[in-house]
Amino acid sequence: MKKLITTLMISTLFFSACDRGAASPPPSNNSTDETITYRVIDVYDGDTIELDDGQTVRLVGINTPEMNYGGTPEPCAQEATDYTTAVSLYKDCYLVYNTSVGDSIDPYDRTLAFVHILPDSFCLNIEIVRAGWSEDWDYYPVRSDYEVLFEEAEAEAIAAGRGIWDPGENCD
Repeated sequence: MKKLITTLMISTLFFSACDRGAASPPPSNNSTDETITYRVIDVYDGDTIELDDGQTVRLVGINTPEMNYGGTPEPCAQEATDYTTAVSLYKDCYLVYNTSVGDSIDPYDRTLAFVHILPDSFCLNIEIVRAGWSEDWDYYPVRSDYEVLFEEAEAEAIAAGRGIWDPGENCD
C-alpha cells in the first residue's frame, strides 16, 4: 500500500512539474548555446544524470538524498530518483553552465550545470527543489539569476509540505 501511495505521489508531482514549466524558465542572460541539445539517457540519482554524449551532469544548486550512501540509500533517495527519472529520462535538454561563479567540472569529473528540459525549457534543478526532493544547496556556488528561483521553489515546497518537507513522509 505504501508503494502505491508513493507511486501516486510521484505521478502527481510529475504532472504538477509539467504544469510548472513556466515557473522556472531560463534566466534571460544565459551564457549557453541553446542550439546544442542532448538527451537524458540515465538517471543515477536525484541530482546526477547521464546525457547521450556520455557526459555525466551534476545538477547545480541541489543535493538530493544519496542512492549509494555507504552502500545503502538515504531516506527519500529512491523517491527523489524516481521524480528525476519521471521528468527527465529520454527527454531532450540543453545545459546552462555555472562557470560565471564556479567550476564547470566537479572533483568526480561531472559537468556542473543547470539542465533545461525541452520543449518547455523548465529548469530540472529548480523543479526538483519545488517538488520537495532537495533543499536549495549552494555547495557549488549558484548564479544569482538562478538563486532567487531556487529560494522561491524551496519556500513553495516547504509551505506545501512536499517531499522531504512532508512531516509524514518516511520515505523508504
